[in-house]
Amino acid sequence: MFFEPFYSRTLSMLRTSPANKLISILMLLVSIGVLASVGGDVFSEVENAIGIGNAKLIEQHMNTSIELETPTSKGIYSRSQAELILKKFFQKYPPISFTITQKGNGAGGSRFSVGNYVSTRERTFRVTIFVKKNNQDYLIQEIKFE
Repeated sequence: MFFEPFYSRTLSMLRTSPANKLISILMLLVSIGVLASVGGDVFSEVENAIGIGNAKLIEQHMNTSIELETPTSKGIYSRSQAELILKKFFQKYPPISFTITQKGNGAGGSRFSVGNYVSTRERTFRVTIFVKKNNQDYLIQEIKFE
């Protein structure tokens, strides 16, 4: 594990002087905070939701309206409309797997990811997801299943 040497040193420092204990505790709290913020990555959560075909979980990460493209629909939809379209897509093309293969930063603070969606109907789709920061959260602006 990446943080294992850090934790080993921290634990050994806890057994020493009070000043070292305080520093160790602060370092441990900071590292926990960093791990928690990494765990909240919108792409990881959306990757899991798409991989199990759960439109409701994806909807929780959408902006109030999003651009959505599937083989049967293309347009700008409200969150609830987009959820219904995704639900129908997952019913027609049930997932075997979804894996994000690339992530990057776009213009104006946006981020994107590209992945491969494999369906039980022997279809593979290239999926592109664009998100943009809104207050403290990144929200989905666009999803394309091509």
